[in-house]
Amino acid sequence: MKQEINFDVIRELIRISKAMEENRLVNTYEGNLSAMADGLMYITPTSTRKRDLTEELIAVLDGEGKQIYGERRPSSEKTMHAGAYRLRSDIGAVIHCHATYLTAYAMCQIPLDAKCHPEMLMFFRDIPVAPYGRPGTADIFDHAAPLLKERNIVLLGNHGVLAVGSTLEKAFARVEAAEKFAQTLTIAKSLGPTVRLPEEDIAFLSTLPITV
Repeated sequence: MKQEINFDVIRELIRISKAMEENRLVNTYEGNLSAMADGLMYITPTSTRKRDLTEELIAVLDGEGKQIYGERRPSSEKTMHAGAYRLRSDIGAVIHCHATYLTAYAMCQIPLDAKCHPEMLMFFRDIPVAPYGRPGTADIFDHAAPLLKERNIVLLGNHGVLAVGSTLEKAFARVEAAEKFAQTLTIAKSLGPTVRLPEEDIAFLSTLPITV
């Protein structure tokens, strides 16, 4: 039985993709987004500028990975996206990108683990780095999966960042907030050593529910 394509999902994928390009989080060659609905994966195509996406360019894959809609091939990172959906049933969207500051930390394999900013602790606790995996292969996700079981955003060693959410909007918000924090931390470190929060505040903030 042929599955019906959900064009509301396609339009949301296009909207978020364009917002990410406007925020310089993706470009023609870097970054891919997907959403899962009714057993179908909707994913951005390979080598296509996100601001130029149209409905017919979005690739739709069935449960077996066969492309059933779209004029262009899906992103080469489709294996990573599919792995995320298999890992957790609450994941409805996946974003992989090479946001500048987050990717710089990933290239240095430095986790974002700063106790100098209360919002970082409230939103993320920290953002760990998964070991390097070869692009376009299952290695990337295999290395990130143990971390992603407990988190919604991880750095991919020497590569970029992977974020998930129940919706594309939530995954986008996580990337956007994390990139801003990484940028701010980089600037702070250029000014001098960051100042650690009082230990009682760190302990308190670390017990709050993660809000992002």
